[in-house]
Amino acid sequence: MTDPETLAAQLERERRRNEELERTVHALNESVQELEAFAREVSHDLKAPLAGILGYAQLLENIDLGPARPAEFDDFVHEIGRGTSLMNRLIDDVLAYSTARGARIHLTDVELSAVMADVAAEWAAESSGPAPRITWDPLPAVHGDDLMLRRVIDNLIGNAVKYVRPGEGARVHVSADVIPAAEGHEGFARVEVTDQGIGIPEGQHEAIFGELHRAHPSYPGTGLGLTICRRIVRRLGGEIGADPDFTGGARIWLTLPTARSMILR
Repeated sequence: MTDPETLAAQLERERRRNEELERTVHALNESVQELEAFAREVSHDLKAPLAGILGYAQLLENIDLGPARPAEFDDFVHEIGRGTSLMNRLIDDVLAYSTARGARIHLTDVELSAVMADVAAEWAAESSGPAPRITWDPLPAVHGDDLMLRRVIDNLIGNAVKYVRPGEGARVHVSADVIPAAEGHEGFARVEVTDQGIGIPEGQHEAIFGELHRAHPSYPGTGLGLTICRRIVRRLGGEIGADPDFTGGARIWLTLPTARSMILR
């Protein structure tokens, strides 16, 4: 039997450990908040001059130089605009990566069909090559954060549009099934994003969700998109992965809690 003095000493040591742990957690939380604030500030500072560059590139497109206009002029201006847009997306990825883990979540019912329509329209307008064909079945409403879910869908559609063979247009289809709620458990929606692009190299179907992993280094990107998706989906109570048995392209699946209304439109 432990004597009172020994027990008191043990309790005191535990109290000190708890206090030290609380101080460490507090310091880590402050560091994360400072990092997020720094990322937001740097992102803003980097995007401001890019907006100016893109604006001047758009002005150059409309300048009438007459016979003095070089044959390569339009190609050069196009490359300036393309590079600027790419840099904007890279900055957005870095910002999303730094905040996805700790950003405040605003839970609400989200209509995935409406999100898909917006994202598909943006990618169709942004694509500079062959027009992508993005289709989707009626999608269920889910319970999550609207802005975060838009980031997830945008990243997944963006990957499908980007990872295609040269000269080909992307073919992307999004479908979903509802997994009914069981007693004591909420229902889930399983969403699948399927494309006919270059696919995922064998053995990398899990690695692609790792930080800075790039399965196809010859294609532009940060390697953060799927990492961001996994962080967000897990924070919303779901999971995400890649189907290793799918051939002829890539199939990414994710699960999300269904909307409280359980409406499938």
